[in-house]
Amino acid sequence: VMSEPIKIGRRLSFDFGDKRIGIATSDSESILVTPYGTIINDGELSLNLQNLFKEVDPIYVVVGDPKHLSGSESAKSKSVMEFATKIRQVFSGPIYFVDERLSTQNANSRMRDIGKTEKESKAIIDQIAAASILESALLNEKSGAEVGRLF
Repeated sequence: VMSEPIKIGRRLSFDFGDKRIGIATSDSESILVTPYGTIINDGELSLNLQNLFKEVDPIYVVVGDPKHLSGSESAKSKSVMEFATKIRQVFSGPIYFVDERLSTQNANSRMRDIGKTEKESKAIIDQIAAASILESALLNEKSGAEVGRLF
């Protein structure tokens, strides 16, 4: 059975951190996932999100869900919910939470594989983690599963 082709349009993902938020996007055919940038989690966040959504114009958003390995809610889950609420102020489409428990570890090992030091990695690590979150979401979407947990 041919599965439904997935919707054309860019996807946007965030790896939320108290200091920095990594961003990744897909192309409109969802073939490539690309690290996009990092925004600082500060007083300018709402404005930066507004500009980002104007630039990317995504069909949906994915946010890494930082549950503990045990699966229970973490203190960070609360901050992530607040972040999703900020996104909702500038974006009316679907916002999904995708399990990110392994994304930062994956990002760290990818950086080591290409010979980056921890210090060099710091600048891009959040973007790589965001890319890995978006890759998970796209795998779910392409296999016909739920993209993630809907906000």
